[in-house]
Amino acid sequence: GKGGNTVYLGESAGAETYFDDLGFLMVKDENRADWFMDVISGEVPNERIPNFEPKMLFDLWEKYKGGTPPLEGSDALDEEAGIGGQTLGSRTRTGRDMTNEEEIAVLTRSLHDEWDYIDLNYDGFLDSEELKALLTRCSQLEPSDEVVNEVLHRMAGQDKAVVEKAQFIRYLCSLQGDIAKDMLASEESRGTVGGTDGFRGGVRQAILAVLPQGMKEQVTDSDNDSGTEESIMSSDATSEIGTAKPKNGISGLRRTIPGPCLQFRILFTRTLIQWWRKNNERMIFFIAMALGAVILAGQDILCAHPRWDAMALVNTHTCVGLLTTIFCLNVFGENQPMFWRERNRGMSVFSFFQAKTSLNLCDLWMQCFLFTSLYYGIRVIHVPFLDYWVPYLLTTYAASGWGYAISAWLPAQHGPFVGSLIIFVVCGLLGNPMSLTQFLANPMLEAVVDIISITRWSIPMSFYLEIEAYPPVPDGIQEEMTLGLYKAAYSAASWPNPDYGHWYPGLIILILYGLTLRLIAYLGLLFKNRDKMV
Repeated sequence: GKGGNTVYLGESAGAETYFDDLGFLMVKDENRADWFMDVISGEVPNERIPNFEPKMLFDLWEKYKGGTPPLEGSDALDEEAGIGGQTLGSRTRTGRDMTNEEEIAVLTRSLHDEWDYIDLNYDGFLDSEELKALLTRCSQLEPSDEVVNEVLHRMAGQDKAVVEKAQFIRYLCSLQGDIAKDMLASEESRGTVGGTDGFRGGVRQAILAVLPQGMKEQVTDSDNDSGTEESIMSSDATSEIGTAKPKNGISGLRRTIPGPCLQFRILFTRTLIQWWRKNNERMIFFIAMALGAVILAGQDILCAHPRWDAMALVNTHTCVGLLTTIFCLNVFGENQPMFWRERNRGMSVFSFFQAKTSLNLCDLWMQCFLFTSLYYGIRVIHVPFLDYWVPYLLTTYAASGWGYAISAWLPAQHGPFVGSLIIFVVCGLLGNPMSLTQFLANPMLEAVVDIISITRWSIPMSFYLEIEAYPPVPDGIQEEMTLGLYKAAYSAASWPNPDYGHWYPGLIILILYGLTLRLIAYLGLLFKNRDKMV
């Protein structure tokens, strides 16, 4: 929680049950990791605690650790969401926290007592039968001989028939650290024993399972970092990043982070699941695209605009660019705290970026196809559809880069306003053929327009595609003058060379345009908010 305070520390399988008992209800098909983050940040309503605030989770957890159900006996819930007659936010802890040395001393004393109860002859050794009796006493369950022998070898070493008291104490006390005092693992590191991948985690859980409750809490309470990650990184894909299986030897005792390729596969799978769950949200943008195409096509028909009218093309390209940019703001703008947390724990930003943008391209392709096909059909365009679609695809590709860059560098709440303003300028204003001639007449303004404008390149592609396939016959002097103005505007540039035409220069420049914005977005993900240690 905020300030580094604990709101839950334990097995990931028990996290949902714990929060559910507190009154937080997780909706069906909700991602558990996202839901935990929402609970901690106070975005999930609580049915049992009126006026709930996130800081109350700290006191609820402290009460739970004390062995009391967090909401049992709470008389003040109807007033201030208090517990035991006191407001959660105002409760203060008494005494002081135990230091690590004190915790080890208490644990050691408890282990001494358990040892002395079994080692009746006080020879300082336990064989497998005596160790089995000790484990049975602690857990009230009799472990198998295989488990007993494996634990004995972990404590004393390979081929040892007995375990010394010092080895027993040292091994169990060391379970609260990152790596236990494991004799078998030490032999593995020297090459004398074959590797047993990932066994340390299993043995640790087995030992914790057989310890008495009080001793178990002393071991697990000090393991804050691993416990927190276990509870929050609960989704299958996310957990796989942090707990990839090691290959051999002593590396089995340490966390190994997968390489970028494996991380890409994991992250792409997770993104695909999230993508499918957001069909309703995405449908809103598909409907907006369809309405935009129908409205603009109907407007052009009612106003009797010719099919080659560049201003009509500016309207359609700007509409596609605007909706695309706003849609792409969610790619990196949502779940930012979770991204910061995973990035600071070893996640490959490049793999994350590729997984997100690769799947987002499918949505962009479908939305652009929907808009173009509807407008194409209603306006009865005569040029081949695939050729007519290409400039719109390039506009979509370039505009999506603005969405990525804005969401990677700016706070999410500013994204829609900034994105709308940018698209209005780079598509609507700088691509307007009525003013483009003045921009291109000034070398400095021409450079600015060539660099930042999208429709400066996409509109000439659509315009010349139409008039070259079907040479227009202007209806009256006004249309003839307008057609001449459009041709003059798009031929006024000092570069590229007119011999290259407008198709291939626009194609290359808009692809580079989109790639540049994606690079800027990637750098934002890589370096922005590095101090956010969530």
